[in-house]
Amino acid sequence: MSPRKHGPSERSADRVYAALRDAILKGDYENGGRLTEEVLAERFRVSRTPIRAALAKLAGDGFIDMIPHAGAVVRRRTIREVSEVYAVRALLESAGAGLAATLRTDADVAVLGAICDEMEARSAEDRGVEILSTLNKQLHHRILEISGNQTLRDTADRLMDIGFLIHSYTKFQPRDLGRSFADHRDLVSAIASRDAEWAASVMRAHILAARNTLLKTMTDLPEGSKPARDDAAL
Repeated sequence: MSPRKHGPSERSADRVYAALRDAILKGDYENGGRLTEEVLAERFRVSRTPIRAALAKLAGDGFIDMIPHAGAVVRRRTIREVSEVYAVRALLESAGAGLAATLRTDADVAVLGAICDEMEARSAEDRGVEILSTLNKQLHHRILEISGNQTLRDTADRLMDIGFLIHSYTKFQPRDLGRSFADHRDLVSAIASRDAEWAASVMRAHILAARNTLLKTMTDLPEGSKPARDDAAL
């Protein structure tokens, strides 16, 4: 059977979805900000039909909420949601790192090392935050690819996008950046040495440390309470 061809409306919906998703991930829309069909249709020069399809997909993927009488709004995430997303990422990506350590090739290690080199070299650039976020995402995606487990990769990838929606290098102080860079180097070393337990433990601590850094910056934490911490992340 020949592959199903996508019509113009479907292609437009995919284009709008990708553009809006990237804009949300980059922080172009504030949490709680409205996405109006009329404004979006004018911006993308399409009818409202592909706009509605794109918004429905964004809602299904957890980037926006469809609120009665208000329409589409960029989803607000609570401290509990943030903590849970990072906790699940830590479980999945630590497993992925362990698998990557057993399956990696020399070429894989070289690619991971090159990403680390570029992150460290470009951290002081004017667009450093955007560049570091992109490179960091590339590193995590690559490790999941090396793991060879498609189901794990797809699940973790989706959580990673949601995680990066709420996570930004703008929240990192210089010492946080230094820790993150050091974690990446340890990850590459562990994967290169084929030490699955070491790779898994480094990845878990790395993600939980990022979670704790982010939670410190959030404002919906009740006074006097503290985010749940994990000794491995300190």
